[in-house]
Amino acid sequence: MKLVLAIHIRACIVCLLATILAMPMHLSAASEKGLGTWVWSNSAFSTDEARQQLVRFCVEHQIGHIDIYIRMSGDEDKPMVQNAKALRDLILLAGRHTITSAGLRGNPRMFFSERHEQTLQELRAIIAFYETLPVDNLFEGITYDVEPYLTDEWKAGKESRKRVMLDYLTLLSKARDLLKKKAQHLWLAADKPFWWDKDALVIEYEGKTKRLSEHVQDLTDFVVIMSYRCTVRKVLDCVENERRYAKEVHKLVFPSLETVKLKQDLYVSFWGLTSHDLLGVVSQLLEMERADPALGGVMIHCYRSLIEKFDDEIPSDMGKTTHDSAREPGDYPRNAIGNNKRKVEPFLEIGGCHL
Repeated sequence: MKLVLAIHIRACIVCLLATILAMPMHLSAASEKGLGTWVWSNSAFSTDEARQQLVRFCVEHQIGHIDIYIRMSGDEDKPMVQNAKALRDLILLAGRHTITSAGLRGNPRMFFSERHEQTLQELRAIIAFYETLPVDNLFEGITYDVEPYLTDEWKAGKESRKRVMLDYLTLLSKARDLLKKKAQHLWLAADKPFWWDKDALVIEYEGKTKRLSEHVQDLTDFVVIMSYRCTVRKVLDCVENERRYAKEVHKLVFPSLETVKLKQDLYVSFWGLTSHDLLGVVSQLLEMERADPALGGVMIHCYRSLIEKFDDEIPSDMGKTTHDSAREPGDYPRNAIGNNKRKVEPFLEIGGCHL
C-alpha cells in the first residue's frame, strides 16, 4: 500500500512539474548593469493598452529600468501628482516584471533659488504618492533632468552663471536632505551633460572647490551622463573623468545614448542609423562595464524613439532635445541641417522637455 501511494505521489509530482514547465515563463527584464530608458509622455502610460505595450517593449528588449516623467497639477502651494492612478498602475505592472522605475522631473529654471520651495513641494508630493504604493513596489528614486545651461542666466557667464551653479547645487542638497528625512529608501540622481567636468566650471561649494560635475556626484547617489555619441570609444571618453571620480568616492555613473532626431548636431544621435548599429554599441558598452565597478549600466533616450527604432521606422520628433547637452559650447561646429536628406521638423516644447 505504501509503495503504491509513493508511486502515485511521484507520478503527481512529475505531472505537476510537466505542467509548470509547459506554462509560459514569467518574463523578466531586470539584469545587473542593464539598460534603462526615459518615458517623457504621459500618453505612454495613460491607458491599460499603453502600459501593456510599454512593459512588453521593455521586457522584449531587456530594458530593466524606466525613468517616468511626472507632471504636477494643483496650485504651487499644494501640488499633486497628475494621472496618479495611471502612474501607479504602470509602476506596479513594471514591477511585476522586475522592471524598476523612478520619478523624473525637469525644467531648466526649476533649480533657480526663487523656485526652490516650489520644487521641494513637488518632491514632497512625489514622496506622498510613493507612500501610497505597496511595500514591495519597485519605484526606487527621483531623477532630476534640469538643464540650466539653456537659460539666459547661464549663457550670460561670469557671476550670473556662478549663481545658477550654486542654486543648482543648493537644490540638490535640499532634495537629498528631504529624501533622507521623509523617504530614505529613495535614491536621488541627476542627468547631466558630459562637459560639466571642465576646469572652466570649477566652483567653491560648502567650503570645497571642485568641478561642477564632482559637486553633483557628491550630492547624488549617481549621475547619468548625456554622453551622446555613436561609438563606444567616444561614449567612454565622454564619461571618463566622472568615472574616475565615481571610483574614488564609491559611486556610479551611467553613460547614455541618444536615438531622437535632433534639430542640429545630428551626428550625436542614432537616429538614421539602424537598430543593429545601436545594439552593437550597447552590447560593447555593457560588456566593458561588467569589469568596471564605477559604471552602472546604459540609459537610452528615449522610449518613444526606441519604439520607432526597433520597428525600423525613422524616429519622429518625440523626446527631449539635446542640442546643448550633447555638445560642449564652442567645441564643435553646428551641422547644416540642409545637408541631411531627411526633413527636420520643429520640436514642440512643453516645460523643459521637447515632445
